Amino acid sequence: MKVLVTGATGAIGKKLVQSLLDKDFEVCYLTTDRNKLEGVFIDAKGFYWDPYKGQIQSQALDQVQIIVHLSGSSIAGSWSKSGKQQIIDSRVIPTTFLQQTLMQYPNKVQKVVCASAIGIYKDLPEFQQEDTHERAEGFLAEVVRSWEKQNLQFKQNNVEVVLLRIGLFLDRFSGALPKMSKPIELGLGSTLGSAKQYYSWIHHQDLVDMFIFAIEHNISGVYNAVSPSPNTNKEFTQILADVLGKRLVGFTVPAWVLRMVLKQKSTLVLDGQKVSSQKIQQAGFTFKYPTLREALEQIYSK
Repeated sequence: MKVLVTGATGAIGKKLVQSLLDKDFEVCYLTTDRNKLEGVFIDAKGFYWDPYKGQIQSQALDQVQIIVHLSGSSIAGSWSKSGKQQIIDSRVIPTTFLQQTLMQYPNKVQKVVCASAIGIYKDLPEFQQEDTHERAEGFLAEVVRSWEKQNLQFKQNNVEVVLLRIGLFLDRFSGALPKMSKPIELGLGSTLGSAKQYYSWIHHQDLVDMFIFAIEHNISGVYNAVSPSPNTNKEFTQILADVLGKRLVGFTVPAWVLRMVLKQKSTLVLDGQKVSSQKIQQAGFTFKYPTLREALEQIYSK
């Protein structure tokens, strides 16, 4: 089976491509950086594209049966008016162009597995399901709604669509975890705001395995890519400190301080989502790291 990956040189993409190669998939990828067409992966071929200029090497689609679509700039970027638009555009424009490309060139694509996010869910103490939930408001929710609306248009290309709503991605060297662990490692770790907000997270290997599960199994629709065990900020911070062998300072950083310092981005730490993984588990997926302590102990074991 041949798989084409967008966003292959990002934190998730690199791990996914290598896992696919290890499982003997034939893999190719799209990149906007000509310097990354070679040398990134030993056995995966790179193809150049610039979705903003409508450019792509059409042979990238040759014999491709599955597309894994990860393109999208980090939400950690600027939240200025233009920065917010760039975050949305980085998801919508490449998706639109890829759909147009599938229309223009003969291909064998059967399924597209797309990244999404749990920012669509309202911050509530009850578990939120894919099909029965209260929708959040604000910028993050707007990003997810625009992202998913465009991703679902792949159905017009007569292919199955899987959307994986990714939670807090746990990796030692990328994503949010290094920023969360740094103050704890410096002896300055503390809980944030009410400390009751839930973090729905996923170990990087479970996320990669879930993408591969979506490729190999006959599933479609929306699935939450989160562990079965979300944790409150208080729980998460304490377990992280325990695993790092550190103590917390014993006080909570007030929400008003975080809002003053982080401005609109304070929502990234003050708001949470308690999200269910039941649907993907019922489809047959098994987590390697279902609890936070197991996940963090593995991450920091090396």
